[in-house]
Order: sequence, then C-alpha cells, then structure tokens
Amino acid sequence: MRLRGLLQRVPGVVPAAALSDAPPAGDEPPAPSGKTVQLDQGFVIGGEPLVQRGSQDELVAYRALGNLRTDQLLAAIGAPPPSQGVFRYRQFLFAVSGQLSPIESRAQHTADLPLQLRDNLRGRSEAELFFHQVLSHLHDADPAYLTAGELSPEVSVAVLAKALRQAVPDEQGAGVVAALSHGDQLVVARRGLSTLRYHSHSEGSSPGPITHLTLAVATVGDESLGAELTAVPEGQALVISPRKGRPTLIALT
Repeated sequence: MRLRGLLQRVPGVVPAAALSDAPPAGDEPPAPSGKTVQLDQGFVIGGEPLVQRGSQDELVAYRALGNLRTDQLLAAIGAPPPSQGVFRYRQFLFAVSGQLSPIESRAQHTADLPLQLRDNLRGRSEAELFFHQVLSHLHDADPAYLTAGELSPEVSVAVLAKALRQAVPDEQGAGVVAALSHGDQLVVARRGLSTLRYHSHSEGSSPGPITHLTLAVATVGDESLGAELTAVPEGQALVISPRKGRPTLIALT
C-alpha cells in the first residue's frame, strides 16, 4: 500500500513521473497492467478540496493522476480491499494507509464526537473513523482549530502523533502512514513498519512562472523506494509548505 502527497506552488498538471515508479511513456494510452488497485485521491482546484474514490487498472490510474490539474494532491493507492482512505472536512484533506484493525475504543469515541463531526461521517470504515479521531483531537485542543484559516505545523504534527500512537502502540507494529492537509500546508507522518521519503525541485525560469514541487511518498511494510528520494527519519514528521521553501521536519512528540 502506498500513499503519495504532492504540493506545487503554481497549479498545473501533476507530473506523471512524480506519481509512478514506471509511468507510461509518450502520449499513447497506457496498456492495462492487469492489476486492479483502489485509488482514493484528494485534490484542490480553485481553493476547493475535492475527493474521488474508485477501483481501476493500475497503469490507467497513474495516467489519470498524471493528467490532473491541481496545486495539491493526496493519493492513497493499494490492492483492494485496502485499509486506506482519503477524506475531506471543510478545508481539511486527509489520507491514511496501513493496518488499521478494528478498535472498540475508536468506535466508542465517535459517539462522543462534536455534532459537526458526527454529521460529517459517511460510513464506519476504520480509515474514516481514524480521520475523525484526528479532527476530534484538534477540537479537544481548541474548537477554533476546525474553522481556522491557518494552522501552525506544530498543531498538525501534535494531533497526528497522538492518533498514530493510539493506532500503533508498538513502534515496531503494523505500519500506518497519514497525511493532513490544511490550506497550502501538508503534514505527513508514519509509525510502525513503514517508509517515508520526499523529493523537492523547481521547474521553469524567469520571467515565466516557476513551479515549486514537493513529492512525499510513504509505503506500508518493507517496500523499497527510489534512492533519489530523501528519507525521513523515524520519529519525525514531514511538513511541506510552498510559502516556506524547502520541507522541514518536526519531531513526533
């Protein structure tokens, strides 16, 4: 299972090379791979977060992502039925992938959610309940965080860290990775047996627009990632914000 997050300062077509390890070349339609994947994607168009879900051929899915015009993308890709999901609440986009086994306390916790969060529930999947746990942690810290125009990266990292500790009590347990987007800020964190890497680069030249793009790729389990990507150490969260230049790391405390 794999989770990908991408932010670029200038909206445009998402580079296919940033999404697939082996993207189809040229303008020819991709030949079906014969492998069906679950593709959940969240993206931002005109400042509005949107979510799409579905199953399709793996190469076709990557080509569809490569043709998407957006300045922010979260994509959870896995073999169905995956323990993954991409969700939206107001200006928040959230993606999670990993071994989210049923936890009675998590289901019980939803009964105590603030009314506006309970109304946002569309199902009872473990991934969706996990997202609402994160939102509940934000509400517990300060109800204003749910409607704030901006969030500090420290706040986002803190709520992700708390939810991940609850989901994976043992650091060597089954891996879970999660990404929380708010405005132009994206925070990606992991716990357990998983990998998180990233790559940043700029495209274009003055006087034309320059696209600043950062790609984060997280995998659950021991799947290897390309050597060209920079590894995020265990116990650290990756914070991406185009306004602040290069990505930064914050400790998961």
